[in-house]
Amino acid sequence: MAGSGHASYVKVGIAVVLGVAAVVGLLVYFGGYGDRRGEFFAETYYDDPVSGLSVGSEVNFRGVKVGEVRDISFVGAEYREASAADRQRIYIKMAFGRKLARLDADEDPEELVRSLVEHGLRATVSASGVTGLSRMELNFQKGEPRPAAPISWEPKHPYIPPAPSMLQSFSDSATQVMDKIKRIDFTALWSRLSSIADSVSALSSDVGGFVAGQKNAVDEAVSSLAAASRALKEFAEEIRDNPSLLLRPRDPEPLPETEP
Repeated sequence: MAGSGHASYVKVGIAVVLGVAAVVGLLVYFGGYGDRRGEFFAETYYDDPVSGLSVGSEVNFRGVKVGEVRDISFVGAEYREASAADRQRIYIKMAFGRKLARLDADEDPEELVRSLVEHGLRATVSASGVTGLSRMELNFQKGEPRPAAPISWEPKHPYIPPAPSMLQSFSDSATQVMDKIKRIDFTALWSRLSSIADSVSALSSDVGGFVAGQKNAVDEAVSSLAAASRALKEFAEEIRDNPSLLLRPRDPEPLPETEP
């Protein structure tokens, strides 16, 4: 009887252990770890700070979540062969699930990523609202994609080149504008503006002198036009009163029989 009771306890214990293991397995699976089957990875490297980005941050492709950040480190900690200038660059490892792989089911997922990179796919660290958290955004560059900067090591996974953030792009544009402003010779520019102002002033004086010199001629022309206008008005009034003037001279010669 004692042996039978001991065997029963063993069976109950095994059933409890199996039950707990099954529950834990379900929790792990439904917690998201079950989707990691068939996942693949890609890498990117940043020279600028990636504040707000952490392990587990979203990775979006054209606004759709396709993965998460799996590791953040330094290039020197992952690749010993990296040059001294590259060792302090920030290393970001991204994990992708089957959602991205299904873009082209007939192609190897890693080869798919390399193909997208050749067509301009770039990675950007983007802030998420006012929370201070960041995410990785994958998108295509507009226009002709800029070639990726060379690296001094062989990546373990497909390399997605980084794109400058909006803040960095604004900073670069502002720097370029300031450099152009610094190269302007303001002394020469002011000298040219002064010379133009002097030329305009001289031209204005010449025009004023010309107008003053032609004032008498203009006055005479105006007087002549006024006199012609008055004569024409008088003639029109005479024609209106005596239309026969159009058929004979205004002061006809006297007929012979009427001569004294």
